[in-house]
Amino acid sequence: MSIFTLNQTPLPVRYAWSSLLFFSTTLFFILSAQPVPTVVTPQPPLRTLNPLDSIIVEYEMMSGHLIFEYDLREDESLYGAGRFFGLDMDDVYLINPRFRLGYEPGDKLRVPLPHSSLRPFVPYDSINFFCPVYYTFKKGETIYGLVHRTLQLDSEQTLYINNPGLTADNIAVGQQLFVGWLSIQGITAEAQGEIEDPYVRQNTALRERWNQVSRGRRLVTQKGKAAWTRQGDRNKFMALHRTAPLNSLIEIMDKRTNKTIYCRVVGRIPDQVYDQNVEVVVSPLLVKAFGVRDKFFYVEVRHY
Repeated sequence: MSIFTLNQTPLPVRYAWSSLLFFSTTLFFILSAQPVPTVVTPQPPLRTLNPLDSIIVEYEMMSGHLIFEYDLREDESLYGAGRFFGLDMDDVYLINPRFRLGYEPGDKLRVPLPHSSLRPFVPYDSINFFCPVYYTFKKGETIYGLVHRTLQLDSEQTLYINNPGLTADNIAVGQQLFVGWLSIQGITAEAQGEIEDPYVRQNTALRERWNQVSRGRRLVTQKGKAAWTRQGDRNKFMALHRTAPLNSLIEIMDKRTNKTIYCRVVGRIPDQVYDQNVEVVVSPLLVKAFGVRDKFFYVEVRHY
């Protein structure tokens, strides 16, 4: 017998093993060259409200809304905060016109609280899904008016149950009353419904009067700069104009927002204060209605 041991493996088997080894090696290098996919762990959405928050509402007589203020966080957008509370951007700007010029973290977003979203009672085992809502009692208010008109609750007993020891005799101006709960899931757009501009609503009487007196008349249209003054009655829609009849009504449309407000002409524009490019000078209430911060803004004015 030879001292040399020969490889007795049949050739077809040896070729098969060689091919398998070549394929495995090639596959290893191909896979090694591929980028390793990054595993992304879904993050839970940032919660805008939590059970430890307290909502303090006030009644805005001009709009008929319950309103609360929400502090914008660094990690959220105005769009996202608005959507959480059932508001689109038009609604947000309608209620917060100054935000058209920008906003910063910490700014207070005014939010309407629909009566349907205010729950007087919730089960004890569900309070972790709600945050408490409070209302500050004001001078001149009554419990009856607060319950039935402002909060639109069914009975005064609801208020008494939520505020043990409270009576019509011992309630005090400035007292903070617990009036119900708001879901930490926010407010739906359906609950919000159509948001009416409070200034447009306040301007209704002048708009209706304008429609009456301007019908059939030839109207003059002017486009240009508007200025504003801090002087004058802050609760009335008034303006200074160069040519419109004194005590007449004029129509002013803010070109930036397309919002239209009607006001009464109470005087002339002083040339020593304003240049000839200023078409109209508006009162503080119109400044609020248009959400103006700049010294001048562009408008379209119509008068008869």
